Amino acid sequence: MKTVCRMCHGGCGAIVESVEGIPTAIHGDPDNPTSEGYFCIKGKAALDLLRSPDRLTSPLVRTGPRGSGTFQQVSWDTALERVVGELSANMKLYGPESTVLGQGTDRNYQEWVFRLANAIGTPNVVGPAHVCFYPRVMASVLTYGGFTFCDYDGDPHVILLWGSNKPNTHSDGVIGIKLLRAVERGSRVITIDPRRTQTAARSSLHLAVRPGTDGALALGMIKIVIDEGWYDREFVAAHTTGFDELADHVRAYDIDTVARITGLAPDDVLEATRAYALAPRACVEAGTGVSQNENCFDTYRSIAILSALCGNLDAPGGDLIWDPMPIEGRRAFPRTDLLTDDQARKRIGGDKHKVLSMSGWVAPGDLHEAVLSESPYRVSSLVLFGSNVLASYENTEAVLKALAKLDLIVVCDLFMTPTARFADVVLPASSWLERDQIVEFNSYLAARRKVATVEGCRSDEEIILDLAARLGVGRHFFPSVEAALDAKLAGIGLTWEQFKEIGYIRNEKRYFKYRADGFRTRSKRVNLVNNALRAMGYQALPGFKIPPPPSPDLPYIMTSAHSRQFYNSEYHQLPITSRGQSAPRLTVHPRTAEREGLKDGDEAELFARPGARGVRMAVKVSDDVEPHVVMADACWWYPEESSIDASLTSSVNLVTNNDRTDEHMGSATMRGVPVGIRRAGAPLGRAKRAGHE
Repeated sequence: MKTVCRMCHGGCGAIVESVEGIPTAIHGDPDNPTSEGYFCIKGKAALDLLRSPDRLTSPLVRTGPRGSGTFQQVSWDTALERVVGELSANMKLYGPESTVLGQGTDRNYQEWVFRLANAIGTPNVVGPAHVCFYPRVMASVLTYGGFTFCDYDGDPHVILLWGSNKPNTHSDGVIGIKLLRAVERGSRVITIDPRRTQTAARSSLHLAVRPGTDGALALGMIKIVIDEGWYDREFVAAHTTGFDELADHVRAYDIDTVARITGLAPDDVLEATRAYALAPRACVEAGTGVSQNENCFDTYRSIAILSALCGNLDAPGGDLIWDPMPIEGRRAFPRTDLLTDDQARKRIGGDKHKVLSMSGWVAPGDLHEAVLSESPYRVSSLVLFGSNVLASYENTEAVLKALAKLDLIVVCDLFMTPTARFADVVLPASSWLERDQIVEFNSYLAARRKVATVEGCRSDEEIILDLAARLGVGRHFFPSVEAALDAKLAGIGLTWEQFKEIGYIRNEKRYFKYRADGFRTRSKRVNLVNNALRAMGYQALPGFKIPPPPSPDLPYIMTSAHSRQFYNSEYHQLPITSRGQSAPRLTVHPRTAEREGLKDGDEAELFARPGARGVRMAVKVSDDVEPHVVMADACWWYPEESSIDASLTSSVNLVTNNDRTDEHMGSATMRGVPVGIRRAGAPLGRAKRAGHE
């Protein structure tokens, strides 16, 4: 059976082979136009996920102290009645805004979570949006009214790979194989990344930017483009506003200043800018490496402006603006009309991080502060769908304190994560192989088809439908998941039964859409200067805050990324994905290793405050990073450990906090953190996994 993988955000075509209805093998679909048969190690572990003996298969209700892992198995009716009873009582006592819904990285049920939130009247949905996709989304929307994707099939002459390791980490519907195919056809890649990834090593130019300083580089590139006259004069005159003000604004970012801030050679900055600006076709692939610091929104704004100045918006081989197909998808399905204006104004952090609030999200740091301070009101309940917040959110100490203060924590997940261990009720969720879904990406619609059932588990959509009915808001939903899928597809005249037989519908590209209707902004132009931001109390032009320099106690700058075989905090318990790496790595330069008395394989502790608890990691000595930079594997936890504290011993978020956040988005500084390192004490005591040394 053909389907679409969801072991990560990518959405690769997959073929599942079955014998008598039981899946026996899975591999890439060579006929899928998006992935062309590519299938990574995570996809190959999908059947491990389906069959894992560690899967949760019964609802659980806590019987011991929080975090003890002491639960009682109960029926679905008993668990859901417990959840609904406590949610209803808390909302009656404190208001619907006292309930917060949360989710992890999107599994194509994000719009369901928001629909439930809007239906019950809470404006509060928390997730990793602030350090993932949404800084780029909102920067793009506020600059030119849409969101862009690299048009790799349009044969860009230059690809600016900025904070993205695309061949290893795929984003929604944009698979790294497309970039590699473009390179085979002659595209030149320029990589901007603090570490020398495999992609950076193969690039024509690698700018090893100092973590957290991408914004200064982008502003400096804009200045060069303007000073040298390398911008598209016709496009700027006809389709932008604020060019003169922008030109004046970037005067402070001369090439020597930018080189000093970023640690880059002036000649490299000039060469990268020249190559990009003068290319007949060029695109920017900006990844989450840019999202996780206090300058992220303005950095993405600067990148969007750079693309516009060079005439690459909606152009062949450039940055193509997403033109959604007419289904009830990410924009319509959440039913924002169900949430009253009065309730929307109660969104936590909405007065502080206004741009994030516009997108409907709450920043985790704002939520935790509100829980602990009971301001602006009491937060009573948290219902999480597929989110291991203790491993993935910044500032683990604050997360733990906030969770401890809540009256009710509900976790829907596949495994007993540290966050699930801390819950009051745990609901066993199904994997992507166990549900029907519509996959909506920029370049296609596809059917993800259910190929198996794990007894006792339910999809998040099924759980939400049941909760909605029991909470008295079922009228805003559907009698079944299939009925919901039919409703979503009505705009293209198909039912789910018809669509799943078709399997894949390409979203045909249209270039230069703005020539007919303008851009989707009030001015119908690209906002180089944004007066809407000015009205909200922000700067109308992108700025940059210089990060704090290293100190004698904290002489290094930390960046981080998850390992290729994992997806954020997922898959640490699966044999295929965990076999190649049993501990997180701290990559340090040879000179750093010599200075600290470390060698390859040693255990070290990473710390952000002298004398404070460190994060335990295995040292990898490599010149892939600069001497002043260390690179930590992110979102690590140990599934085999029996306590929350032990399972998070190597979580990099033990050293992150909310002291430096993006003023627009609430994005935490998770990359660009001043740190120190020291040799660890006693070795980490870790149980051996089955079949894994």
